[in-house]
Amino acid sequence: MKSRFGLSALVALAMSLPIGLHAAEAPAEFKGTGKLVVNNWGGPTVEKMHAAWYGDFPKATGIDVTFTSIPDVAKLKIMNQVGNVEWDVVDFEGAQMLQAMKDDLLEPIDYDLMFKLVPKEQLDPAQMTKYGIGSIAFGTIMAWNTESIGKTGPANWTEFFDKTKFKGRRALYARPKPTLEIMLMADGVAPKDIYPIDIDRAFKALAKFGPSVDLWVEKTSQWDVLIQNKEVDLMGSSLGRTVTQIDKGEPLAINFNQSIMEQSFWTIPKGAPNVKDAQKLVAWMAQAEGERASLKLFPYYSVANKTAYDGLPNELLAKMPGTPEHSANSLTINAQWWLEHDAEVQTRWLSWLSSR
Repeated sequence: MKSRFGLSALVALAMSLPIGLHAAEAPAEFKGTGKLVVNNWGGPTVEKMHAAWYGDFPKATGIDVTFTSIPDVAKLKIMNQVGNVEWDVVDFEGAQMLQAMKDDLLEPIDYDLMFKLVPKEQLDPAQMTKYGIGSIAFGTIMAWNTESIGKTGPANWTEFFDKTKFKGRRALYARPKPTLEIMLMADGVAPKDIYPIDIDRAFKALAKFGPSVDLWVEKTSQWDVLIQNKEVDLMGSSLGRTVTQIDKGEPLAINFNQSIMEQSFWTIPKGAPNVKDAQKLVAWMAQAEGERASLKLFPYYSVANKTAYDGLPNELLAKMPGTPEHSANSLTINAQWWLEHDAEVQTRWLSWLSSR
């Protein structure tokens, strides 16, 4: 879904949030003029996220921000080829960033500038790459209906597919990523040993466990409807959408064991209209205040600034995949592996799916 939000609406929302955002005055090297176009994933919650991330960036720096969606490497490549890049900052998923790097479409992140605003030791090195810094990590978790399954659900993906222990309808996302990872964990592979994926074993596990799936979900937005209508009992579901439904009172429980996280990154396209100001915004968004604000609004993501978790109440930490307790036995998608093997896997996946 394409989303555009005006600056006036963003500023009004940012001022209305009951959370501390950023300092009112930016350092001199962060001042500027003009307007930045940020491309991320849109959706019903994106305006609040913008208010948290950017805070009073326009007021403090003099640089306006507008928004568009959806990140697309192929479109960026065409823009670059014709010399008309429209985006200044793009929130790419890991594999997208790697593809854009391969196609020489990105500017290096100016970490020297960032460290003038954010102490280096606050940032997670695993989320700092030459051409991108972590925006959010989003997750897939086991979830179940507590009315039909009970308060205690599956402890791992093997139990998720155990129809003797847990009767009911099951749903998974109809994509090979992260389905292959789920199938391997169900087949007994520990999260730390998933990569490099043994493709043959993964598809054998898919043949074994896949028939237990009653519904393959094509779009992530379907999770909301499925949960509300109680159409399925167990799900390999979107963490964010599931926690949102729990907060609305839906009878659901989740398990972070063997959860699957996928990292996204703030990137700056080569040839962007305002590269220098884009570097300032990317640095600004790495501050603890804004990332803490985003976690208060949406506690089901992970962020790059490790100090953003400091001082958060336990009821929020209980929902967060990035805490040490919840990430101890989780899996992070290996974007490089998927970049190298996606075409091969997609062919086999579509063949399997069409033969069901």
